[in-house]
Amino acid sequence: MLVAKKEEYYYGDYEINQKKKAVNQKKKNMKKNMKNKLNLVVSAFIILVVCLSVLIGYAHITEMRLEITKLDNQKVELEKEKQELLAKLDSLKNSDKIEEDARLKLGMVYPTEDQIVYVDVNEEIFDEKNSEVKDVAFIDYFKNVLNIVSK
Repeated sequence: MLVAKKEEYYYGDYEINQKKKAVNQKKKNMKKNMKNKLNLVVSAFIILVVCLSVLIGYAHITEMRLEITKLDNQKVELEKEKQELLAKLDSLKNSDKIEEDARLKLGMVYPTEDQIVYVDVNEEIFDEKNSEVKDVAFIDYFKNVLNIVSK
């Protein structure tokens, strides 16, 4: 007959093994929790950075829009000023206005019949064949004109 081998099993060893397994399980769970928390914190930081960069971009866009609006307003004002200056220039270029200013402010009058001098142009002055005669005659001609005008 065979005798069954008797195994001894101590309750104390089982309890110690269970405690060790539980401690090891707690350590693993704590490591997992730490990794999860770290991943959560890193993810939150990344999301924060992305949100801040988006907000900074929108702030820059808003600033540029304000600058564009200011420049548009300045452009409109300058165009109005240009139109006013063009209107003023047209009124100053008007020959009636120039004549009136000449008479009233400068005391100018139209010449009378005795103030008008008629000048006869000699054809030989404008002769291209003889340039020396032309130059001398031209100078003499203008001296005569100046003498007549100065009288």
